[in-house]
Amino acid sequence: MIICCNHLIEPQNESLKFWSDVATIFIAIANLGLTIFIFTIKNRKDDVEKEKDRKIELLKTLVLDHNLNKFYSFFDELDIELLKLKNSGLLDKEKANILENTDELFIELSRKFTDTLLAIDKSLYDSIMDCNDELQKTINDAVGNEGINLTFQPKFDEEITQKVTRHKTEILHKLFQYRG
Repeated sequence: MIICCNHLIEPQNESLKFWSDVATIFIAIANLGLTIFIFTIKNRKDDVEKEKDRKIELLKTLVLDHNLNKFYSFFDELDIELLKLKNSGLLDKEKANILENTDELFIELSRKFTDTLLAIDKSLYDSIMDCNDELQKTINDAVGNEGINLTFQPKFDEEITQKVTRHKTEILHKLFQYRG
């Protein structure tokens, strides 16, 4: 029935009523399907956001609150060890001893700091490990290269100090930029 200008118009045809009912049922089913679809997508999105929040909270708790001091102490100890390279007349055995000590510092950094990142995110862990490995290789290359005079302050700063500082900053950048 259609109301028009204060009087009723009855459908002339039963098929029109049938198709009207079919369209109403189709719209109701489509509406139900769309509601379920939106609900499912929203739940998935919420789950992803909750997981990101959980990972960020883990990073804050495990790493930043409890282990960041180990990160800074590693770089302090590394600086002390690398300053020994500025002494003139170092023998190859003494350089090898310094490199062995720095290697031990990197192992300790991995155990006490970097390995905790595995509990949070493997890609973050891999990224930080790559930075650590690159820094360790850079130090080993600089110390092992006889053509580099590390007793000369500007050369030491260029080959050691600046690269250590850059890697330290890069790692901190990756940690604080992490979004889950």
